[in-house]
Amino acid sequence: MKTVTTRIPEDDEDALSELEEEMSADRSEVLRRLIRQGLADWRRERAVEQLREHRITLRKAAELADVSYVEMVSLAAEEGLDVGYTTEDLERDLERI
Repeated sequence: MKTVTTRIPEDDEDALSELEEEMSADRSEVLRRLIRQGLADWRRERAVEQLREHRITLRKAAELADVSYVEMVSLAAEEGLDVGYTTEDLERDLERI
């Protein structure tokens, strides 16, 4: 595991202290969880944006977002993207399985 040092604003310091108490975790664990969640969110946002711009396929978007194909279909639908695969199509395919 790598060590990273950074400066943060005081109000973020206060929020981190609150999270430490809420999560019953030390500062390092809280920061690791926040970074992990932030990176996951960023991956999904980047994949959806590239999908919206028709730069990648749905399967590639799922790979970039590090989610399953089915999850990517749902994410795209939530964003209002027409991927040519509806929720009804998904339900039908799942019933077939």
